[in-house]
Amino acid sequence: MNNKIRINTSFLAVTTLCFSCISCVWMKPADERIAESRDDISSKFQKELYRQQHKTNQGSLDISWQQGLNKMYLSNPNLIQADFRIADAKYNQKQVWKDMTPGLTLGINDSFNIGDLGDAFADPTYRINSYLSLGNLLDLPKNIYTRKLTYIGAELSAENTMRQQVIALYHLFQQQRLLKLQKKAIDIEGELVKGIIRIEGSEVLVMKLNHQKALEAWIESEKNWKIKVGDFFMAGYDNINLKPEDIPNITYNPNDLDFTDTNRWGLLQLNLLALEDIAEKGRFLATYYRYLPRANMSVSAPPIYSNTSSTGFDPALIRLNPSLNWSLDSRGYIGRQLDRLKRDTPLKNWRMDKRQREEVKKLLEGKEALTEVQAELEKLRSVMESYKSIVGSGLVEDPQKAIQVLRKLREREVRLTAKEIEICSAFWLIDEQRWKPITKKWLATRSARSKVREADKNKTNLRTLLKR
Repeated sequence: MNNKIRINTSFLAVTTLCFSCISCVWMKPADERIAESRDDISSKFQKELYRQQHKTNQGSLDISWQQGLNKMYLSNPNLIQADFRIADAKYNQKQVWKDMTPGLTLGINDSFNIGDLGDAFADPTYRINSYLSLGNLLDLPKNIYTRKLTYIGAELSAENTMRQQVIALYHLFQQQRLLKLQKKAIDIEGELVKGIIRIEGSEVLVMKLNHQKALEAWIESEKNWKIKVGDFFMAGYDNINLKPEDIPNITYNPNDLDFTDTNRWGLLQLNLLALEDIAEKGRFLATYYRYLPRANMSVSAPPIYSNTSSTGFDPALIRLNPSLNWSLDSRGYIGRQLDRLKRDTPLKNWRMDKRQREEVKKLLEGKEALTEVQAELEKLRSVMESYKSIVGSGLVEDPQKAIQVLRKLREREVRLTAKEIEICSAFWLIDEQRWKPITKKWLATRSARSKVREADKNKTNLRTLLKR
């Protein structure tokens, strides 16, 4: 009897411990948990405050174009979210088949009076049950097909996001180049101001003030650019050098832009539009399916194991309960839904047509704008070289005018170059020919990215457990 009591007491202790372990994290008083979390956040705040007050370095970034791409694949927040959407879509695709496998439950029950703790768990009931929920069998083919299309859509959307982020990285490299051009113009202006000796002091003072304002504006632009680079890689850097040696030369000859070749231009975007069209038709089909009877199947069986049963599990006792339910649309709900879909279809088609017209218009206008920008840039650079030669030869007698003209020419060059980059980037986004090697590399790193993010997730879980 004593042994039995000891065994039952041990079992009770183990069970109590299990319940305690499950809920111990929430057993702390709310004020204590808030204080602990606040202290942790406060510690991070104090570290950042100290860093900014003492101007300590956040770090340096010195990368080439290819290194930037590799870093982007792992550290860009938009690409991380795109990878997560692919993973979720893949999991949902597999879940259709996982839902067809039986589930298992383990149960332990007992009942005793408070006054008889010695009899606790003296004669508990154990059982293992299996269950299978098949649901509406007619929905199975639809679910398989829908989740397959959802996965394809997630991959295409992720590739489109990848292209946009590659172009964003390209812009960061180019912005650094434009900043250097601006700084060069400001430095030249500063040297010219220092060399002025033949005009009134007040005029020189005005020129120096204008030079100082231009320099301060440039410093602010560089600061904002560094913030963009840090946000792009989910980090912060004080010193940044994006090496331009291997950056792709994304320029287009307007005469070579033939948008009728849809195997090269806009294939990814056309595939995304095709998925939208399929989804719209799928909504019609799903609504028509509601007119059909719904076939269901439930499966019930005795417990796989029970210590209270005198017989073992018998497969012959498994019961199949097929059913067929047909909900007639006597109240007109299905018909009303179809009417709404049909009513909205012309409006949706008009919006899609309008969007396509606008996209085509942008392409053609971009082609014309690129022709104008490249021609103007060519003329401007020729003028700049000639004017620099004249200034260098001392043929310009008014130094102030020389400074103003050089600054305006350089500012014009920067604006035109930025516009050319913007136009070419729009063409680059839909140019399948240029994306093949980048997409291949991106797809090849998917497994490595998944492993890195799985490791990060495990580290986060470990830190969370340790804090608790």
